[in-house]
Amino acid sequence: MYRGGGRSKILRLTAREQEIFDVLTKEPLISQEDLARRLGISRSSAAVHISNLMKKGAILGKGYVFSKQASVAVVGDIYLHIKVDQAQQKIDVYHNGSAYEMSIIFAGLGIRPKVITVLGSDDLGNEILMRMQQLSIDTENIVRLKDQRTCRRIYANEQLIYEEPLQPSEVEKAFTSRAWAALHCDYLVVAPHHQNMINHLINNIDEEHVPLLCTYQLLVDDSDISEAINSYSIAALGVHEASALDKCITRCLDLVKDDQHLLVITDGCHRLVYINNNEIYDFPLLPGQVFACPQGIPHLLAGVIYGLSNHYPTRQAVRIGVGVASSNG
Repeated sequence: MYRGGGRSKILRLTAREQEIFDVLTKEPLISQEDLARRLGISRSSAAVHISNLMKKGAILGKGYVFSKQASVAVVGDIYLHIKVDQAQQKIDVYHNGSAYEMSIIFAGLGIRPKVITVLGSDDLGNEILMRMQQLSIDTENIVRLKDQRTCRRIYANEQLIYEEPLQPSEVEKAFTSRAWAALHCDYLVVAPHHQNMINHLINNIDEEHVPLLCTYQLLVDDSDISEAINSYSIAALGVHEASALDKCITRCLDLVKDDQHLLVITDGCHRLVYINNNEIYDFPLLPGQVFACPQGIPHLLAGVIYGLSNHYPTRQAVRIGVGVASSNG
């Protein structure tokens, strides 16, 4: 039940906030899902507006029972990874890719993610699809390109030396065809190399109809931080050297000008900080909480999203993310 706050404490409300306040006044037991449906906005947008109403003192609190788990969608790629280790004279072959990795991490956390990606119409694509379905991952929005083979990449000593890609134009068309699925979720996780595509997709869409955008990125220094990060509500950023952290923090503060962002920045070993409401918070990493950034950053992001989607306070959500990363990274 939503309770009204004292009028002397209320700051000026936006038109949308006033609309929501009027609904809550008449129906204090309405769920966020029903509220969002009535107003034609996403549930995550409704949650943000309610949070703002609480900050402004328009409502003092809420007693809300969530009818279902927050929905998560993952946008990225999937391919066959062929790894050649010349020093060890070994060749390993396995499924990989940002969409594959992130969806498996979420599945391990008990979240059934919706995956938006592209596969070929071959046996490899069938194999990947079957494996994901075995893990209860939602594969309904995976596009299969007719008469094309699923992407394959060969890496030697950690360097990409050859790729058999899908046709870029067909891939872009496929992702565009799944725009509805990408926008109808609570959290949309976007792989780094798909950020520009998603930004273009949502460019002309009302902000209230866009889910919470989430991404991750590995940085060499602050120059790697794109202005595109300003479009994302939640981001996990990993740096290779602890000495680069301060410059990266400054760069993020320059780019992020409002309080609707949560940026987590770490080297995975010496220090982790998160920026929320334009404030910097230190989160000391204990000996058992360290992790390697390249492997750990996707886990960190997934853990943070898991925590926030279960309505934990921000610091607790970050703690969950660190736990997931250190256990797997």
